Amino acid sequence: MSNKLLLLLILGVVFFSACSDDDKDPNYDGTYKDSGLELSRDGMVLSGKSVALSGNTLTLGNVIPGEPALAIPVTITGNVVEGTSSNDFREVKVSGKIEGGKMNLTLAVKNKATDIEGTWAVGNLDAGIMATHFTFTTDKEKVKYGETEVAPENVIGFVNGIFGWMLPTFLKDITFTSDGNITASYNSDMANPQYATSPKGMAFYNLVGGKLYISANIAGIVEDIGRSTSDPLTEIMVVLEQGIPFEVTKDTEKETMDVYMTRETLLPFMSLLPMLGEVMPEEFQSYAGFITDLGPIIQEGKTAELGLVLTQKKTAE
Repeated sequence: MSNKLLLLLILGVVFFSACSDDDKDPNYDGTYKDSGLELSRDGMVLSGKSVALSGNTLTLGNVIPGEPALAIPVTITGNVVEGTSSNDFREVKVSGKIEGGKMNLTLAVKNKATDIEGTWAVGNLDAGIMATHFTFTTDKEKVKYGETEVAPENVIGFVNGIFGWMLPTFLKDITFTSDGNITASYNSDMANPQYATSPKGMAFYNLVGGKLYISANIAGIVEDIGRSTSDPLTEIMVVLEQGIPFEVTKDTEKETMDVYMTRETLLPFMSLLPMLGEVMPEEFQSYAGFITDLGPIIQEGKTAELGLVLTQKKTAE
């Protein structure tokens, strides 16, 4: 009798232990990507990304510009995942569900860089402020530019003068929004000036270590190019998916902000220079070769900086 009682006791312990194991929350640890991940920001799906979950830590892979592996502490209630990561420059909130081995995750980003947030005109020709920021140094007394060899300072003057005047005629302004988006107002018809605005969800920004990182939503860009191939922002930023660092210098007296890449950052993108010429309006195509010629100058130079000079626009503008 005692043996039967002991057997029943053992079976009871095993049974209740099994029930207890069944009641535990499922283990959702793993890497979610491709068809196993639907990641959205500002209503647009971000493709080609990956998200890793380990315990109560969710890691975003190449999602936030300049932060290739952003670890976010999360709480998991049932199959619901929620968490927040915040620093001096930005706040990232994630929320979503895991069902059938697939994670559906939504991002909400708030940037705290209020000195960058707002709409910036590309140059300010009325005030004599050209739109381009270009400079370089070299050991050579003369460099080949166009069909001739000229002094380096003449190349700098030509680029900042001609292209600094030309650029604002088709790229009017750039807006950095509080949710980390970048949009641009551009002239879609040079013959009969009409300004359009690129949609949200294509380009994003973030401040990391004093640098301005800009990345692009490739899927959104491809879709937008299908609608309009005249938007310079969408075509040029295709390469910026992982986030490219830009230097930022501000002149409070002139209310300008220079946003530019240094030689080290520029070198991998020299192949883009011909494309910059291709997206120039037909009226300026004769100058396209001068853009392509900057490639060897930057590659062979000691230092180089290339970017935009932006002017703070007043709220009423």
